[in-house]
Amino acid sequence: MNISKAAAIALAAPGCLLAVATGIGLVMTVFGQSPMWPHVSVNLAEAAGASDESEMIRLIEDGADPNDRYPIRAGLIFGYPMHLTPLEAAVANDDQTIVARLVEKGAKLDAPMWTHLRCIAEGNKVPPVLDELRPSGASQNCEGVVRPWRAD
Repeated sequence: MNISKAAAIALAAPGCLLAVATGIGLVMTVFGQSPMWPHVSVNLAEAAGASDESEMIRLIEDGADPNDRYPIRAGLIFGYPMHLTPLEAAVANDDQTIVARLVEKGAKLDAPMWTHLRCIAEGNKVPPVLDELRPSGASQNCEGVVRPWRAD
């Protein structure tokens, strides 16, 4: 084998290996096993807590209840797992857009829920939105209201 042939092989080998790896990845994707971008399913509260508005709307349109409690994996909002409603997750994340969208999409914001959310809101973005959505009879008395997440 002469030098020019060896040099051509050395130059072509990385591209060929990349093409083969890409082909294997594409075949794996057809069978639902993407090696580069694994799909991780999220529930409605996780989508709300991660500010993923499009996924949140898709889940609601597919029948997810915006008033239910859902498990949230450790590391998504806090460093430990918990169960929250989508509204609680959005309040924990201080995301006023998600709070408004959830109410628009059917999340109940009656007087007891409003009081609960207003009392657990720690950020500066969500409280003004909640104040605008305040139902009649809602109290801002936070006595006995406990945050669903623990203080670290």
